[in-house]
Amino acid sequence: MKTKSCLALCAMLLGELVSPLAFAGDDRIDLSSRRAIYLTGKKSVIDLKNDKYVAAGAFITVKKSDAVSCSGNKCTFGLGVIAFRSGTINAIQPYGQFTGQTFGIVGNTIIFQNGETTKQQVLQVDLSVGANAVTFTIDP
Repeated sequence: MKTKSCLALCAMLLGELVSPLAFAGDDRIDLSSRRAIYLTGKKSVIDLKNDKYVAAGAFITVKKSDAVSCSGNKCTFGLGVIAFRSGTINAIQPYGQFTGQTFGIVGNTIIFQNGETTKQQVLQVDLSVGANAVTFTIDP
């Protein structure tokens, strides 16, 4: 059960989004995410008006100045996604993760309380300087 987006340094194409289906008790849940990955810097929330983002089928060039910090050829970026669910009866805690060849897996639980349909997830991800393909998956 996956939702995919890709981010790349120096212009890589985004992957295709797949809308998954999950079950939480009797509440049928459709999990998905906005077709974008946001560069949030040091912030733990996404600023929809000001944060740079890459969307499906689009390109973005990120710079060291977009990073939280850098050491050698590695920089830490705040990457954020917006997750959605259709069912709202039960609280659920799916896992969301970024994966990439240069850093492996970085993830955390996304906690939807009863009645919540939208959540933001921002994680610090170390990427190599240059091109990196990054995929976000919810409920792997």
